[in-house]
Formats: sequence, C-alpha cells, structure tokens
Amino acid sequence: MAVQDLSRGSFPVFGLDALRCRSVVLALGTSVLALSACGGGGDGATPAPVAALPRCADLPASPFFAGNAQVVAGTLKTSIVPATAATATVPATPAFCRVEFTFTSGLQGPKDGYDEGQRQLIQVRAFLPLSAADGGQGGVQGNWNGKQMVGTSGGNSGDPESWSSFSEGTSGGDIKYPIRLGYVASNTDTGQYNPPYVMPTSGPLARTLLQGTVADWASRATHYGKVAAAGVADAYFGKSPTRVYFNGCSGGGNQGLGQLQNFGAEYDGALIGAPANYRNERFLGFDSWPRLVWKKVLQQGGTIPTTGQLTAVNASAVAACDVQGNDLVADGIIADPRACTFSAKANICGAPGAPASPDCLTDAQAAGIDRIWDGPRNRFGDRTYFGWPRGGSLPLTTALGGGAAGAGPTLTIQWNHLDPTLDFSILYPDPESVSLAGNPAGAMSYDDEAALGSNTIGQFMANRDAPQDAFRAKGGKIIHLHGMQDTLINWQQSMDYYRRTATTYGNGTADYTSLQSWYRFFPKPGAGHCGGGPVAVDPFLALVDWVENGKAPDFLLARVAATPSVTRKLCPYPQTAVYKGTGNKDDAASYSCSGSLDTRQTLCDSVRTKFKLENKRNLDFASLGIDPSVCPGLTP
Repeated sequence: MAVQDLSRGSFPVFGLDALRCRSVVLALGTSVLALSACGGGGDGATPAPVAALPRCADLPASPFFAGNAQVVAGTLKTSIVPATAATATVPATPAFCRVEFTFTSGLQGPKDGYDEGQRQLIQVRAFLPLSAADGGQGGVQGNWNGKQMVGTSGGNSGDPESWSSFSEGTSGGDIKYPIRLGYVASNTDTGQYNPPYVMPTSGPLARTLLQGTVADWASRATHYGKVAAAGVADAYFGKSPTRVYFNGCSGGGNQGLGQLQNFGAEYDGALIGAPANYRNERFLGFDSWPRLVWKKVLQQGGTIPTTGQLTAVNASAVAACDVQGNDLVADGIIADPRACTFSAKANICGAPGAPASPDCLTDAQAAGIDRIWDGPRNRFGDRTYFGWPRGGSLPLTTALGGGAAGAGPTLTIQWNHLDPTLDFSILYPDPESVSLAGNPAGAMSYDDEAALGSNTIGQFMANRDAPQDAFRAKGGKIIHLHGMQDTLINWQQSMDYYRRTATTYGNGTADYTSLQSWYRFFPKPGAGHCGGGPVAVDPFLALVDWVENGKAPDFLLARVAATPSVTRKLCPYPQTAVYKGTGNKDDAASYSCSGSLDTRQTLCDSVRTKFKLENKRNLDFASLGIDPSVCPGLTP
C-alpha cells in the first residue's frame, strides 16, 4: 500500500439525518465534514421545550441515534450516573447522563488506510449534565452551562476514561471534572483498540503502515468524538454548545495539539499539559537512550548503578543546581535544569565531597550518567534529542537487548522497521558500540534508527506543526504546561514546540511577545508528569477567563503537592519566578515573573539536527529563530 498522509484527508458525512435536524458544515483542515445535527443552534437560540426533549434513557430513540448506521449496532448505552459526595481530594459531583457507543464513519479497507476487512472504529464517551427533562436546573438548560470540554485517552492506553483526560492542574484526571463545572464532555479511545493498530502482522498488507489508524490516533478520532458529543448535546438539550474547549495531559495533550493543527477553527481554547508529541523522537531519545548508554557501559566492562547510587547522584545534582542564576532560594526546586552543568564525576569514589561507598560511582558509571543527562548525539557529535533533566529521578534500567523495552519503545522500533518480530539487540548507541559488538548483521546505531523512524512512522505521528491560523484568527487561546522534572516526557519538547511556534508566527524570529497574546507556555519547575511538585491550582479556569473575559494570565498559582501551604508562581516562558528578596519564601506573593530562561547556553544546547536528518551533519537553527553566529562551536 502506498504511504500517504491521511491526517487531513477526505471525511465522510456524519449521517445523523432525521426529523427536526439542521445541517452544519465544519471545516476540517483541507476538507469539509457535513454534520446533520438535531435540535437548536449553537448561536444562543432558545432551546426546545422540555416536553419535546428526550430524557437520558430515551436518547437511543432520538432522531440523533435512531437508524444511524454510523453507530455500531449493539454498542449504544445510556445511563444516569448517581451523584457522589465530596472526598478529601475531590469535590461533590452531581448526577449526570452518560452515553457511550462505537462510531464508524464509513472509512474502511486499504483505500482509506486500513487493513483488508478493517473499518474505522472509535469508542466514544459523552458525559452530560442533567437536562431539565431529567431534573437538572440552574444552567442554560438543566445543569448545563452551554459549553463543551473535549478530552481523550492517553498514550497507547486506548482507554476513553484514562487519567490523562482533563488532568492538567488540580483536577487530577477525574473524568467528572467537566460535570462539576457544568460542561458537556467527550472522550474517545482514539481508535487504538481496532486491531491491527498501525501495522498488520499477517495478510496481504503485513508489514505496511495503516495510515488510517495512524490518522485516527493523531487527531481524527478525538475530532469525531467532539462532533458526536456536540450532536448528543443538541439532541438532549435542544441546543448546541456555544463554546468548545480542549483539556488534556500527556497523550491527551498530544491529541490537543493534533486538534489545534487540524481542526483549530472549531475550538475557543485549549489547555495542553505535557504533550506526548514528537513520538518517535521521545521513545528513542528519552525512553530508550538510558538503556543504550548502559548497554555500552556493560560492553566496556562497567556496571549499571544501583538504586542507592542513582539516588545519591540525583540528590547531589539537586543540591548543586538549586541556587543558581535567577534561582535565589534553596528549596529543592531547580528553576531550569538546562542551566545546570553539574557532572556526575563529583560523585566518583574518592572525589572531594563524594558520598561514601557503596553509593559513590565508578568512572564508567559517572560517564554514563553524564551522557544520559547530555542526551543523544549523532556520530558527528550533534544533538538529536534532549538530555534527561537533572533533578528528575534517573532510570534504573537494564541494557537494551533482546528483551522487552516497554510498550512505547517496543512498538516504535518495530514500526520503524515494519517488522513485528524485530530483535531489539540490533540497536546500539553509536557506531563504536556496533563495532564492540562485532558488527552483527542488521545492527543499527541510534542516529540511523532515529532517521529511519522520522522518515517512516514519525512524520505521521509527531504532531509537530504550529496551531492553525484559523484558531488564532477566531481569537482562540492556549495555556500549555509541562513539569521540568518530568521523567516520562521531556519538558524540552514543549519548550522546543513553543519556540518553533514563536518563530513560525514571528516570520523567522522567535517573537514571544506577539505569541503570548494568544498562546502562553508555563514550565513547572520541580514538577513531574501531569502532577507532583508545584501543581497549577486550576489552569482551566484561567483559560476560560482569558477566552471569555480577555484576562491573560500573567502567572498561574501553583501549590506544592506534598505541602499545599507552599505556593509558587508559574511564569509564562521565557520568564521565571524570581524571589523579590523579602517576604515568606514559601509564598508565591514573594516572587515576580521576570528574567529569561533563554540564555546563550540554553539556546545553543537546544539546537538539534533537522527532523528526518538525524544521522547527518545538519543542525536546525532556522526553526528556532537562532542566529548560528550566537553558537560559534556549532556547525550549521
């Protein structure tokens, strides 16, 4: 099957023709989807009388669902979820209507990027505040505030109710969060559990890429879930949503970027947390790289550090990196891990200040840790991905060999080679490591593998593009957050994406000032993946205030998860929180957003090889808006 990009290909009609229906045409990238949705309009039209509207239990017989061939038979279920009382961490949630079904658009077979006999299948969940017909009251119709919140499942989970939905900030991933605010919400499984996902293992299309399923995962399924939930809302409330927001972290954040890049005109705002975009680069450069480093350490007669050794060197790094540059407070929180140059050599046994045995390091172990912190480089010494953040717990792993490497890296490397039986022992960190292994047949060095992946599956799954002009033109707003000690998804991916967007809209110059009028990125010092450390109190409410009232957030308030009385300011990049010199150091009011995380060192360290040219000498200054003369030690 020929490889083609289907992420913005033609879309079928969402066939919901029925009584009392109107036609809505939605722009989808380069295509158009004609949605026939039943009920009132999204323009503030008066809802239909309560007596004319279905109850939750009656929705299967409503014009929206009755006879709809795009709802897979036997999958439609509706139920009223009872109200739940407040707990120590989660507020009370009112009862709501839950609707679930499997959607298929009609796309199927090789012509649409699927396997022989395979069709598009997307599990959809819609959660709706109770309508007036079901006893809801106080909103524009029942409990509903008239708006929609879109989420999706994370990573490769395929779970429509995974923790990554609506999970940035203190909402903690609770799928009932939208209901407490009065929003209609939608989730999907992104079509991931529609075997075979991405690559068939048998049949006439074995070892080919199924770009229909890839496009579903990258953005299409989330979009269909959003459209479907709006249609269900129209049927249930007699009125379509007047505002649409995205909210998701991790895999959810990645899906949010996919929505902004392909369907931006349909959203008013997006809360993006720790997005898992740059898929191939991340799994190879972040998840697999430490295992490759230890593989070479073992080849050279060294040993992998113990938990105690890694804990000790990480503590030494935090102590050395804590108070530096603009960071004037010794609080165990590193303002910018990139700015720290602490070397694990300081913990070599016998070095001044090194921990005692057995927690001190050998020379080989220290060199390996420094290489992990530095990150992957190609055979020319040019950076291809970002280093492990100092202050983030170092991984205790085995070397990458023939055993399982984890679902993400395993699938990524198999997809790169279009080989579901690939032996992972073929992968090595560099050509020298390949030589040490005796040049086995099929051996691949990291940089060759990275280039192969970027040119094979990575180009379809990376979600690298800037948000649509249409999103910005309609006044859409983005709040983007990422923990700087995230050890699942490197926060520098978000920094890279944000600066490249600033450069795209700045005509070759990273124009943060203009970009911040509609898109603000808030790094979270000391925070891990979608939580832990200083966590934003409720960035979604800040997003809504910005969209609907024009109040751009100069900072976001964060609380330290382990000690809620300790607060900090999260500042829009490239600013950082600087202690004013007086006041309680545990109080956010004692800090100002100032200075700049963009220094000559951090900028030059962020320059990488061009995408798809990871094994070449070809550094990409242009996409970051960096003048090569600023980095004299680097060759363009």
